[in-house]
Amino acid sequence: MNVSETPSKDQPVKPLFGIPPPLVTLLILGAGLGIHFGISKVLIFPEGWVQFAVGIPIAVIGLAFGLRANMEFNRAGTDDRFAAPTSAIVTTGPNARVRNPMYFGLVSAYLGIVLAVNAAWALVGLPILVAWLYFGVISREEKYLEARFGSEYLEYKTSVPRWVPTLTTDYRQGASTR
Repeated sequence: MNVSETPSKDQPVKPLFGIPPPLVTLLILGAGLGIHFGISKVLIFPEGWVQFAVGIPIAVIGLAFGLRANMEFNRAGTDDRFAAPTSAIVTTGPNARVRNPMYFGLVSAYLGIVLAVNAAWALVGLPILVAWLYFGVISREEKYLEARFGSEYLEYKTSVPRWVPTLTTDYRQGASTR
């Protein structure tokens, strides 16, 4: 299936190349950290405490955000691992603040780890990760969700931002569908 194809409503959406986003995140992060520690140690900050004070909170927030979104998927009874067709649109918890909270969490955790470790080479991988998530996963998911849920998903899509979480009132105040 190429990027422009939409899976049927009975098929799960598979990420481009069939590699799950957490694994792609770890592969890109590992490559950047491998270059940093094995070949060329280029720093983002001068050595010191700043890297930890900035990086660790970003990583923790990203992980917490993604894990909470995962819990909402489980609570709604829909698959979060690309193994089954989506059964509902999750609009509660982090999903009320951003359309792709698990990917937001992955990107935030990646950024936080890179900053905490102070690895400039690993930072180079961040735009690669974001591009792969957008073109290899999110754009495919959105086509699928539009085909499967129609106006319900389109309303959600226009009300909730894709990448930057909103701090305003939850979408649909307490709706528990996905």
